Amino acid sequence: MKTTIRLVASCALLSLLASCGAKDNAEETTAAETTTATTTTETAAAPEAAPETAAPTAPAATFDISTVPVSSANLGQYPYLSGLKDYKVNTSNSEAYEFELAYIFDGQNLVPVEGKVSQRLFDPNDSDQKASELMISRNYAALLQDLSATKVSSAKVPREIIDKVGSEEAYKHGKWSLSTDHVTDTYLIRQKDKEVWVQVTPLGSDGSYNITVAERAAMPQQATVIPAADIKKN
Repeated sequence: MKTTIRLVASCALLSLLASCGAKDNAEETTAAETTTATTTTETAAAPEAAPETAAPTAPAATFDISTVPVSSANLGQYPYLSGLKDYKVNTSNSEAYEFELAYIFDGQNLVPVEGKVSQRLFDPNDSDQKASELMISRNYAALLQDLSATKVSSAKVPREIIDKVGSEEAYKHGKWSLSTDHVTDTYLIRQKDKEVWVQVTPLGSDGSYNITVAERAAMPQQATVIPAADIKKN
């Protein structure tokens, strides 16, 4: 009888120990899974570092008009500059607007100038009496110096500069003054109440040349509403 009691007690003790061991193992497993889940969550939540981007390149500075002295010279009648002796305006390839946009090359960029725009192509009356490119450039340099103009640039316009606005846009608002093949002399006349840009472009061995004059000005507002009285008349 005593032997049976001991046996039962031993079995009970072993069962109790086994139960406690299983509970501890289960708690350890649960804790490990919780730790793993937490670590996984934290890892997933960590944002990826954004790739570094290069800072945008600042555009080149354009010509500073404030550096140009104010002129008081008498400019005469717009568009101010005549053609050379024995030259005529090629009317089929010339334009004049009370208000338009002209692109002016200042040596670094194309400067948009809005206002009065005159673009004239000059041809010699006689091909045997044509002026050289040097004579054309020197004549207008001397005249513009007398008008207290400042020479801003003398260069061909780089292709990459024209590409910024597009070839079609550059031709529409610049014609032969914006050329990758011919040197354009750019001048600025600054007066108390005027800002006049001049571009002179000799066009080669045929003696032709282009002059663009752009005088910055506000757009004249011409369109208005139709008065009610006029509607009734019609």
